[in-house]
Amino acid sequence: MTAAAMSVTAASTTNSSSSTTNSSSSTLLTTFVFGDSLTEVGNNNYLQYSLARSDYPWYGVDFSGGKATGRFTNGRTIGDIISEKLGIPSPPPYFSLSKDDDALLKGVNYASGGAGILNDTGLYFIQRLSFDDQINLFKKTKETIKAKIGDEAANKLCNESMYFVGIGTYRIACHTS
Repeated sequence: MTAAAMSVTAASTTNSSSSTTNSSSSTLLTTFVFGDSLTEVGNNNYLQYSLARSDYPWYGVDFSGGKATGRFTNGRTIGDIISEKLGIPSPPPYFSLSKDDDALLKGVNYASGGAGILNDTGLYFIQRLSFDDQINLFKKTKETIKAKIGDEAANKLCNESMYFVGIGTYRIACHTS
């Protein structure tokens, strides 16, 4: 159980190239982000009853533009920093995109403040995307991508994408003795 309670932070790709491009074209690397408030970029702000929202003025004061961005920080998240280092844009929050948006092909951030490794984590926030919810939204995204570009191209895109999972970090930092 200790391993399950630990934070999982993984950046992986099945493409052995260190390039930031997909081998099928000159498009940028596609990234999908899953996690909690340390990786969220605004999904909870689209949840009407969520008590875990980051649309207050102090969130984002040090971010480009100086306004609340949906990040539970005054600046960038770890996902933003990794994207910058890779030379790619940070993926947008899932709920900011329409189902048919071509931006789905460039990556999506499913992270949600209050999420945890267990589905019960964060229930007191009323609304948030559990880790299972995030995975299910990714499955929907993959189906949408398949409908847009076909099964083979969608599988290739997903296989060559980078996946970042950052969840449970706060609980470990605050509850270790």
